[in-house]
Amino acid sequence: MKLVILLHGFIDLAHPWYVGLFALGMAAADIGFSHKQSLMKMRNLLPWGWLATIFFGVALLAESPKFGIAIMWITDSFVGLATACLLIYCTNCVIDSKATPLVLRVFQSPWAVALGTFSYSLYLIHVVVMTPVNQYLHSLHLSHLQINVILYYVVSPLSSLLVAYSFYMVFERPFMSNFLQKRKVKDAIISSDR
Repeated sequence: MKLVILLHGFIDLAHPWYVGLFALGMAAADIGFSHKQSLMKMRNLLPWGWLATIFFGVALLAESPKFGIAIMWITDSFVGLATACLLIYCTNCVIDSKATPLVLRVFQSPWAVALGTFSYSLYLIHVVVMTPVNQYLHSLHLSHLQINVILYYVVSPLSSLLVAYSFYMVFERPFMSNFLQKRKVKDAIISSDR
């Protein structure tokens, strides 16, 4: 992070803090599944669900222009911390056979599983769809709230999902193993209707 600060945003477009976010995900997986006594103790002692909520709240505050922060690496870092804590919380619930929390039921729903089938394509493609729309919306001089509502509730679900699914069918699915190809998005969606 020192490099990001010292270069005054010069390398922000490369998003170098994503390396740290990847490390947070790896640390969450290690804490969640480790058999080391120290990590198991950490997994069981800390209030991971509350930590996820707190870090996500801080991320929302950091994103708000009211507070004058709105620095991408700060917001992304708090979202990464929240996600890591949420992963540990959900893993802990499954390992300890605790009651399934709402967030985990949502992640296990057939629609979420279907989305997960082509999530890598969605990850690759969403910026290609959302960036030009974001630039266009800014040119209309809409408020920050209006732009976010349009981007996250209209553009993202419709355009990004359609383009990403098409990308998945053309470029990703043909190269998957037979086992993965058999797990179709359509099957997951159909099972949700039963």
